[in-house]
Amino acid sequence: MEMKRFLCSKCKQVIEVPYGVPKPDVCPYCNADGIFIHRIDTGGRGLGRGRGRRCGLRFLERLKL
Repeated sequence: MEMKRFLCSKCKQVIEVPYGVPKPDVCPYCNADGIFIHRIDTGGRGLGRGRGRRCGLRFLERLKL
């Protein structure tokens, strides 16, 4: 089954969710709010306007995922 990948910016854990299931409201690892969870795979709308500099590809490369 295809999975969507999200990154919690508080604990740096990767969260995988099947397609068709919405983004988690809280991080299952550290219980951080959903505002700290960002999509990191290539699907969806991508890293468009309003996403901020920290969600760009350079930020993800620094994390060495």
